[in-house]
Amino acid sequence: MNRIISKKAIGLLFLLGVSSAFAASTEDRLTQLDKEMNEVGIMNEEGTFGALYTNARPEVNGKNVYLTIDALFWKAGVGGTEYAYSDSNRFNTTPDLGQGFPIKGNIKDMHFKWGWGLRAGLGYNFKKDGWDTQLEYTWYDTSGSDSHSSGRNSTVIPLRGAANIVQNANGLASSIFEFCHVAKSQFDFKYQTLDLELARNYFVSGMLSLRPHIGLKGAWINMEQTTRYYGQAPIVDSTNQVLGLDVNTVKIKDNCDFSGVGPRAGVDTKWFIGHGFSLFSNLAAALLWGHYDVGHKEKFSQIRNNRIRLNGDMNRFSPTVQMQLGLAYDTYMMNNTSHLSIGLSFDINYWWRQNQMLKIDDNQILKFQNVTTPPKYERYSEDVNLRGVTLDLKLDF
Repeated sequence: MNRIISKKAIGLLFLLGVSSAFAASTEDRLTQLDKEMNEVGIMNEEGTFGALYTNARPEVNGKNVYLTIDALFWKAGVGGTEYAYSDSNRFNTTPDLGQGFPIKGNIKDMHFKWGWGLRAGLGYNFKKDGWDTQLEYTWYDTSGSDSHSSGRNSTVIPLRGAANIVQNANGLASSIFEFCHVAKSQFDFKYQTLDLELARNYFVSGMLSLRPHIGLKGAWINMEQTTRYYGQAPIVDSTNQVLGLDVNTVKIKDNCDFSGVGPRAGVDTKWFIGHGFSLFSNLAAALLWGHYDVGHKEKFSQIRNNRIRLNGDMNRFSPTVQMQLGLAYDTYMMNNTSHLSIGLSFDINYWWRQNQMLKIDDNQILKFQNVTTPPKYERYSEDVNLRGVTLDLKLDF
């Protein structure tokens, strides 16, 4: 009997030991699991708990569609718009071709106006894995103008056009367009782009989300500069060279129209600072292959045949980058059936070597032989930029 009791006691003790060991093992497993969940999971700004890289886009009880409308207040900057410079020392004494030193003056170029533009987009949120796609159109149109007149002891030196455009004026083959009385220039700038994106918006920490995207960019950029030079009484140098325009006009028209398409990629970053407010920065770059339609025209008002018309069309790559930094506010509306985001940002769009207009590599003037060589041209290859303030509106529904 005692043996039986002893065996039962031993069995009971064994079961208690196994149970305790199993309980300890289970508790350790749960602790380890909780630790691992904390390492891969997070409570995000949208109030949901999930794994890292969980969806960061606004979730509404709607049709998974969103609209964006942005008001742009931008200013353009274009390199290669110089059209004249003033010279307060030239022709103060008896004039002669090539005797223009010292030179003292200021370069004259375009001053663009601040103007309004529009950017609008349509997007769709896929149900699978938080992907979204967006098509966005940007339109901006501006112009610039400038003029300069010679003073009492100064003159205006042209920077555009061929010096021999006025040859045979007043019956002299050696007439040279070296200076003018008034110079005026007008620049028209038209900008359109179309961006297609495929992206995923996700949290990388409780207060930070990223939205990397890839896609395509199309662009249409049209630039046209028209410059007019007006003369007054001509100056004749000691070798009988006519150096001015008399009362005539030289008109020069340059254009560079670009259209292209290419791959685009970037990332949108958002830092949540609480109470619906956030800081955001967007960066995207694209490389477009496109066609440049380039033209250069000149004409002299006194002689009908004194005209120049050149075409400089070409195909080239055009790199561009877009940067945006701002402050946004987000809120849900109508029982979470819609979501509104309002942002204010500083926007920069930069295009490398976008201005491919033709410029004069002025001819060598052989005044003693009474002849001139044909003018030679090269390209400006100057950069273009757009910068300014953008008001962003986005509605998810």
